[in-house]
Amino acid sequence: MPRSAPILAIFHPGALGDGLLALTALRALQTKFHGHRMIWFGHKELGGVFVDAHEVHQSYSFDSLNFLAYGGDKGCQQRLLSSLFGRCERAVGWLGDSNGIWRNWFGTVGIKHLILCSPHDPSLRHSHMADRYVETLQPWFPTQQAFNQLEKNLHDERLLVLPQSQTVGKSCSSKDLLIVLHPGSGSTHKCAPPPLWANIVNGLMARPHRRVCLVGGSADTDSLRRVQSLLTHFQPTILVGLDLLSVGRYLQHAQLFIGHDSGLSHLAGRLGVPSVLLFGPTDPAKWAPRGKHVAVMRNSCHCVGKESIDQCIDKHCFSIPTNEVMTKAEELLCGMNVSMSRAPLGFVDEFPHVSCLG
Repeated sequence: MPRSAPILAIFHPGALGDGLLALTALRALQTKFHGHRMIWFGHKELGGVFVDAHEVHQSYSFDSLNFLAYGGDKGCQQRLLSSLFGRCERAVGWLGDSNGIWRNWFGTVGIKHLILCSPHDPSLRHSHMADRYVETLQPWFPTQQAFNQLEKNLHDERLLVLPQSQTVGKSCSSKDLLIVLHPGSGSTHKCAPPPLWANIVNGLMARPHRRVCLVGGSADTDSLRRVQSLLTHFQPTILVGLDLLSVGRYLQHAQLFIGHDSGLSHLAGRLGVPSVLLFGPTDPAKWAPRGKHVAVMRNSCHCVGKESIDQCIDKHCFSIPTNEVMTKAEELLCGMNVSMSRAPLGFVDEFPHVSCLG
């Protein structure tokens, strides 16, 4: 895409999982405005993934625009971005704007065609967040029939594909199944108790030809440490300190992923990795990744609304028997015929990892 092409900018201040839920709508914009240069202003690392996967042409961190919303020194950054916004023909702002600051700024920089709507807007009729993002785009479709056709065309989505890294290309093949577990999440109320995770790890590693890996970022260290402290017979590989793009390239070689309602679970789902997701008080009908390769497990939960969810401490919704999780995992491993459909991976030791978190 030439840099002189008109620009369609997407402004998304949400977290990793929210950004991946917006991918369906992002692709709808690609299709309708294929002659535009797509630029993402949002989650910094996710923007890098989108660029690498050719979902957008360019990306910037949403935080680089904070000065616009909060009235800081505009001079330096505004000059840097002025040529870019001067070619910006269209923009989508998936954000709230109750005080009108963003709408005023979009008008100031001369963007003629604008959709400014939070995916949480109560007027939106759909339940699942991916559908709500698409629904915000309806003003740019001339008729209801055209919009209905859009929704129909997006029913079966292609997978997110990340290019093979040089490290992967030089790796040795392995006949072991790669199973990736993410026992953490951005919120503690979304995390199943460590004993359940320890039982899952022990159950997986008790079978031969399984390479089990626990993955997490800096915020997941405590969760990883608690799980590891409960393991008696087996010590899985633990990957820490990886950037999101490296995690994605690693994940796309996995035959199974087990996680929570988290950004990494959405990444695994988008990559087509067979996934067992343990949901707590958040509603999977609204937030879970979709696809036949995704299985959601959840006990009944009576938390309604953000306040009660934040105070959910009894973990009743995570009272899922280990054997049920294991049965579902085995069903996915067999049903997807993953040993034949996904490339093997033999470069775990080339990533930064620890054998014990202490």
